[in-house]
Amino acid sequence: MASRVGARYGIAFAYGRSGIVALFEALGLSQAEVIMPAYTCAVMAEAVVVSGNKPVFVDIDLADYNMDISATKRALTSHTRAIIVTHMYGYPADVDTIRKEVGDDQLLIIEDAALALRTAAPDATGISGDVALFSFGSGKQLYTITGGVIVTNSSSLHDKIRTYRDQEMNRLPNSVWARRCMQVLTAYMALSGSLEERLVQIKNIGAVKRARDAVGLTGTVMPRDYATAYADFQGRIGVAQLRKLDTVLEETRALAEFYGRELRDAPGLTTAPVIPGATYTYYSVRVEGRDEIGFHQRMRDRGIEVGLNFSYTLPQLKAYQSYANGHYPRAEQAAREVVNLPNYAGLDMAEARRIVECTRRTIQEC
Repeated sequence: MASRVGARYGIAFAYGRSGIVALFEALGLSQAEVIMPAYTCAVMAEAVVVSGNKPVFVDIDLADYNMDISATKRALTSHTRAIIVTHMYGYPADVDTIRKEVGDDQLLIIEDAALALRTAAPDATGISGDVALFSFGSGKQLYTITGGVIVTNSSSLHDKIRTYRDQEMNRLPNSVWARRCMQVLTAYMALSGSLEERLVQIKNIGAVKRARDAVGLTGTVMPRDYATAYADFQGRIGVAQLRKLDTVLEETRALAEFYGRELRDAPGLTTAPVIPGATYTYYSVRVEGRDEIGFHQRMRDRGIEVGLNFSYTLPQLKAYQSYANGHYPRAEQAAREVVNLPNYAGLDMAEARRIVECTRRTIQEC
């Protein structure tokens, strides 16, 4: 995994968020302020809190849904120890500029690349932060039931994180191993096609369920097995999928370009940003009055499940309201308007055309 993204070291965990907890624990960070975007996955804030630290939220830029660099700079205090830079929806954040604007080499820069799994050029370092986190849960480009990897170019960070993981997150009870294995077998028995095709199907089913559950979310709960080990069979599944990653990226990028062309003049709809290096893990459009016109349900009635994966901002969630500091208008707008259209390897163009047609028709009806 580290090799494919252009990093020197990789360390696997049972969940992506487990890696963040291990990182802070390994470095002895506690009661520190960790700056992060107000519009991102709730599990990142949860990992910060579980590790005994304080999330500090900043607004985003609607041009790419990533954190506002000027707001990040204003949020710095003497208690800031880390910045989590999310590559939201697979759109690359400008980590180099953030580091330059921060102007403090002692601050830990963490790239949240859970939605931005891409291959690096052969001679590239691949990551600009001190560490980068990749996740392999449902809705991700690479799916191994659960799991995540932290990569870094620092031998010191690698040794500290790996030592902590091997001491504190090395158990794999038979019950946990069996449950993960059963999820793979369920995909194989219940769905059609090859094992790989069935894994893609169950991954997308999981993404849909997560999108539904996100509505009205009050916070997340760290999985009971977050401190367990990453199973060998999960790693084997991941290695097999890594071999086809370039093909997956080509297909999702082609679908994104198709959506962009076909929907660019749709009234009341803002297409996804066109950004070099974007992986388009989700194809994210903004629909004015999304909830008022019942866009999600109208599309479902037409047989198309669209995602509302992040229909919230973190400061709005009950678990993190005490960390809010002011308003986050652009993050709130994104939470109100963003819709994730189906965009995954294996989605054929005929279905993509039907999605475009239904999207236009649903908006026109309203």
